Amino acid sequence: MRPLVLAAAVALIVSGCAGIPNEEAFKAKVGSWQGRDAGDLVKEWGQPNGTLNTAGGGKVYTYNKGDPIASSCRVDFVVNAAQKITAWRFAGTTCRTTY
Repeated sequence: MRPLVLAAAVALIVSGCAGIPNEEAFKAKVGSWQGRDAGDLVKEWGQPNGTLNTAGGGKVYTYNKGDPIASSCRVDFVVNAAQKITAWRFAGTTCRTTY
């Protein structure tokens, strides 16, 4: 009986951590877009808050999440002329997701 109680306690502790915001999980989520089509990004994330043209016909799509005064997360996706995401970066105090 005791091993069963211990196993249940460990399971509860581990499952409780699954909802904790985590920067590494956010990095994986954003990084999963590399190589994908920019149109799919816009379908899922919505229109970017801003775009910037780059050399060679590409663009940088910028998304700002959160309150710009209290906390924020800026995510940039670099898109080439073929509309494929070639790079990404993020910065801010609230760049977290749950896994």
